[in-house]
Amino acid sequence: MKAIILGAGRIGRGFVTELMTLNNIQVTFFDAMPAMVESLNREKEYTIHVLGNPDLDLRKTDVVAYETSDTDKLAQCWQEADFVFTACGGKNLKSVGATLASAFKKMAAAGKLHVSNIVTCENWIDPAKDLKEGILENLSAQEAEEFEKYTGVSEAVILCTGTGAPDPSKVTNPMDTWVQNLRYLPIDRDRIKGEIPKLEYVEFVPAFGDLLKQKIYTNNTSVATVAYLGRLLGKTYVAESANDPQIEPILDGVYAEINQALVKGLGINEESQLAFSKRAKAKYTDPDIIDVVTRIGRDPIRKLGPEDRFIGPMTIAINAGVEPKNIALGCAAALYFENPEDESAVELAKMRREKGIDYILENVSKLDLNGPVAKEIKAAVETLKQKGWIRE
Repeated sequence: MKAIILGAGRIGRGFVTELMTLNNIQVTFFDAMPAMVESLNREKEYTIHVLGNPDLDLRKTDVVAYETSDTDKLAQCWQEADFVFTACGGKNLKSVGATLASAFKKMAAAGKLHVSNIVTCENWIDPAKDLKEGILENLSAQEAEEFEKYTGVSEAVILCTGTGAPDPSKVTNPMDTWVQNLRYLPIDRDRIKGEIPKLEYVEFVPAFGDLLKQKIYTNNTSVATVAYLGRLLGKTYVAESANDPQIEPILDGVYAEINQALVKGLGINEESQLAFSKRAKAKYTDPDIIDVVTRIGRDPIRKLGPEDRFIGPMTIAINAGVEPKNIALGCAAALYFENPEDESAVELAKMRREKGIDYILENVSKLDLNGPVAKEIKAAVETLKQKGWIRE
């Protein structure tokens, strides 16, 4: 088997490549950054380090990479590929869809259409939907019909963390990457075209349902809370923040609220959700997983969006009769996230200072200022000010 990976970041060249290599699947990388492509082709190999488990480290050899804009090469590789995985960031899915549409047209013109599947590996609500829309809107009616016939567009849930080097001073290969010891990738089976392959560490899950929302509203909400609160308290690392005696009780409260919200609001199995949240806390409190709070907190404007990791679960919670006080504390901390190296954080800080919290809640989070979610967040801001965690 052969696979294409669009996006050679930590998840793409780390976690996804790890599983593909363990299944003896040949991988070709495509990345939007010329510097990344140049580095991969120069080094030709790198190591996927498993955090806390060096015996599981995996050497990736015979590395080949191209720029995503090279749709001729993308079409040529796709002619032989069984799977295309995206790990390019959810906000880029529409533009990636246009690129894939261009490659599909060239593959169709060459008479090389065959059954294949595209799988999104993104922390994003409805990534397969966004990607497919981006593809179809760039195809003619006839091309769209052929696409639907030959190509599945499915999505996976990424439970594994990819990080930078625990000790950057010891890095000898800039392409080396570090991943959590979690070799498991669930994929929506019902959107897959053709025969389901038998792959180790990959589960094609029927009735995928709200699994992606469960992941984002459990893992992403909790780790974002840890990151933003930790940033207020001057913490550097996620595990450092998650284990802080002032933050850990809030983290536990977040899990309690999310568990109730998803069980009552989305009908998720209670036993499954409790196990999900326990795994999440174990992950973020694990000192072997070196991740910085500024990386987790980056792009706060997107993360304050109406369906993202704070407003989404808070809305579900309130509609289910659950008071999301701890999630609101994370959201309040996000409103005050400062990082001069993060363009979104700089813009958010400027917006907050010039126009105020109400403006952000109304225009970014799309909230009714008199509604329960906005009131909960504003109360949380006052709580953090009283604690001395927010200083204006």
